[in-house]
Amino acid sequence: MNRIHTCRRAFECCRKVKHFCQNLNLFPSVPLSTDEHELKNQKISTRLYIFLFTLSLTILLLYTSLADITKTINVPTPTLTKYEQLYSKYSQTLTCPCKHISINYERFLSIEYTLHQACSSIFIKNEWISHNDVILHYLYTNNDPRIVVSYALQALGAFCELIKSTINNSLIQFNSQQYITASVAPSELFQSQAQSFIDQFKLSTTNNFLLSLNMIRKTTQGNAFLSGQLTNYYLTLINGSVSSTSISYSNCNCHLSNTCVNQLSFYKNNSGNVTLFDVPGFYIGCYVIEALLQSTLQCFYDKTCIDHLQVYLTTASPMNVTALDSSLPSQYSEDSTIKNLLNSLMIEEWNSTQLYDRYYDECQPIECTYTVKTRNNVIYIVTTVFGIIGGLITVLKLVVPRVVKFIRKKRSQLSLANVVPTVPPSADEHKLKNQKISTRLNVLLLILSTTILLLYTFLTNVTMTINVPTPTLTKYERLYSKYSQTLTCPCKHISINYEKFLHIEYSLHQVCTSIFITDEWISYLVISNKTTSANINFRRTGSNAFQALRAFCELVENTIDNSLIQFNSSQYITASVASPELFQSQAQSFINQFISSTTNTFVLSLNTIRNSTHGDSLVSGLLTNYLITIGTSVSNEAIVLSSPVGYSTCSCVLSSRCIAQSSILSSLVNMGYFYIPGFYTGCYVIEALLQSTLECFYDQNCIDQLQFYLSSVSPMNVTALNLSLPSQYSEDSTIENLLNNLMVEEWYSTQLYDRYYDECQPIECTYTIKTRNNVIYITTTMFGIIGGLITILSCIVPQVVKFVRKKKELTQPLIDQLQVYLTPPVLKNVTALDSSLPSQYFEDSTIEYLLNNLMIEEWNSTQMYDRYYDECQPIECTYTIRTRNSILYVITILIGLIGGLTTVSKIFVPILVKIIVYCFRKWRNKVVPQISIIET
Repeated sequence: MNRIHTCRRAFECCRKVKHFCQNLNLFPSVPLSTDEHELKNQKISTRLYIFLFTLSLTILLLYTSLADITKTINVPTPTLTKYEQLYSKYSQTLTCPCKHISINYERFLSIEYTLHQACSSIFIKNEWISHNDVILHYLYTNNDPRIVVSYALQALGAFCELIKSTINNSLIQFNSQQYITASVAPSELFQSQAQSFIDQFKLSTTNNFLLSLNMIRKTTQGNAFLSGQLTNYYLTLINGSVSSTSISYSNCNCHLSNTCVNQLSFYKNNSGNVTLFDVPGFYIGCYVIEALLQSTLQCFYDKTCIDHLQVYLTTASPMNVTALDSSLPSQYSEDSTIKNLLNSLMIEEWNSTQLYDRYYDECQPIECTYTVKTRNNVIYIVTTVFGIIGGLITVLKLVVPRVVKFIRKKRSQLSLANVVPTVPPSADEHKLKNQKISTRLNVLLLILSTTILLLYTFLTNVTMTINVPTPTLTKYERLYSKYSQTLTCPCKHISINYEKFLHIEYSLHQVCTSIFITDEWISYLVISNKTTSANINFRRTGSNAFQALRAFCELVENTIDNSLIQFNSSQYITASVASPELFQSQAQSFINQFISSTTNTFVLSLNTIRNSTHGDSLVSGLLTNYLITIGTSVSNEAIVLSSPVGYSTCSCVLSSRCIAQSSILSSLVNMGYFYIPGFYTGCYVIEALLQSTLECFYDQNCIDQLQFYLSSVSPMNVTALNLSLPSQYSEDSTIENLLNNLMVEEWYSTQLYDRYYDECQPIECTYTIKTRNNVIYITTTMFGIIGGLITILSCIVPQVVKFVRKKKELTQPLIDQLQVYLTPPVLKNVTALDSSLPSQYFEDSTIEYLLNNLMIEEWNSTQMYDRYYDECQPIECTYTIRTRNSILYVITILIGLIGGLTTVSKIFVPILVKIIVYCFRKWRNKVVPQISIIET
């Protein structure tokens, strides 16, 4: 029974709903009409109205609620912990601009080092060396092992000090370098870049030290300097004249190579026949340093060996010294050569620290910004829907009935229209007149207001900012061709190593790959050398000249390669993508600067060695700058005298650049001299070589003739340099001219813009355009405003008309006034140095002290910000301010909301009241019987 009763109630409810829907009329005439045709029109209009309203509202609601939007979220002054939390979630879009974009390395990087234990041992200290010097006045031979050991250990100590100075100076420069990031670098990227900086520091410091050392070693051999211990040349007295002869070690001649060595041994009575003690791993050679580089510290790890060594080093009581500790952890073995140690700067361990928290604190991010893909919130959806409902209802109420009537071929008279009738309808002529006037004024004001707003919305130019996420290079180039003035594409990585997009290669002068710098050719010249005292003889200096030429080729190549390592690790810093034209211009500037700085550095280092060599009056072992003679003192004792060599009218005591054309005397009778075109000898081999040319070695006949005069040996199969090869040098270019260009024939450089773009990884591209509001925006705005205008006008206009007709007064509306304030916007007479001049130095300041300050009295620098600003040429300035919505925007939104809320309220409030009353009555009817039952 209950089921049947429930079914009946449900059927009855459905019947009532059906009847309600069939008879629903939202467009009743006033007064109510009984015309069937008119009632049919009203019902059709009602159903079409409900359908269109429901469809439009559903579409709007779905679009507003389901459309994805990109929401930007700002987090002010985030802590490191907060940043790490954000990065773990929003790493792809998180950006935290730094307050300080450039930070010195010393703020967050720390580098320390530990040297080999030899550098802190007793063996390089004056205490040990001076203890063994007591025997030095009992020398028996020109290369006594006792003095060799003493000087070798002094050189080892010098290396330790040089390395410390080199590293400490490099650290000062390293610490003052700046890490540049526009926004906070993630921890992983920071650690990777920091380690790269540290590795680059180690590599560049090591390479610079070794390059300087090799330049000194090679120029020393090239100039054939005479060792004060006479380990590379020995001097002989023949007929009152002193001549020099190169020394050989184990079939290796010092004239040919500076790396010749023998085992360092102590002999009985220094006879060289009976060996008393071989020092393990220690050598003697042409130069103390060259022998030291090939030696090891093997003996100094062994206490027995040290005690045995002291027996031969001094007649004094042996010192109680401790051997090097082989149990200490070390990257070197006991038999590692000193050269092997120097190749690693004698470093046992580098200790570096990267402090990310320090970097973050120095960066001081102002805020963090990230974007999320989300949907509109409930408040926005409700606000939008309310704003549109009023316009939809009003427009549909106006349009639908008329469309239905038009379709059913019925017309209405506009003159009888009355959109503000009284309820119930009035028959008062005065009131009807008011209603008609109000209707016409309402329509006029609605059309006028709508037209003004439509024109304003349509004609107003707006600046639209368009974002293009993660653009490809092709997309960027298209955008740049159209919007170059406003296009900005921030880089994800603002600092990029040059090696990622710049490649530099080079080719050297053909002499650097020719036979003339090979061991075969140099040995050929050494073999042809006969003992002669003629300084201009090619036999005497030729082999050294080509050794020096080979050294220059090697030094130039090492210098360029070392500079390339540093260049490749340099960073190109751009906050946003550089345009192709700007990139190409800057890249070429970087390359030109690299070539210029590398050349200048090499030439400066070479000139420093040349000038210090001449300043110290170092004696050439070939005796080309000073002649050594034996004289007699006042007390009739034999003394060694030196006198400078002269070339033409130039003396080596005044200039190191004195030269004479190199010649060669044939061993055959009556052949005379052959003067080698463009080749010179002089005070020093290198100075003469720098002023020489290679013109003879471009000429096969000249080479053949040269070999003919070197007739003491079988001629070599030598091919002349190829004059037909393209070259920036002529055959009579001097070697100095070649070196001033690093002997480079051609530089090959490549700038890869696509590689740079990929490394930059622009997050998005943003550009602005001047445009007008689109149709969708205009339509949406109109719908929102029309409903509000109709509602407001329907309320205000009748009252105004009534008031005007009653009072006969006309009120002029107030007009807001806007005022814009513009705010214009060779010595003959030698004069002593003047001690009265202002100076940071004293009269007794040493020259070393002056050089430590580069002899500068005063630095004068000027920073011209106006010049910088003019060169910068800013296209525009952009700034952001926090403000409130404009009055126009607020009014527009309010009008839309008022219309929507009013319309919704008119529809739903009566229904809601009916439902509440109906529920209350039902509840009361149920409650009363229950109370009566209880009372009974």
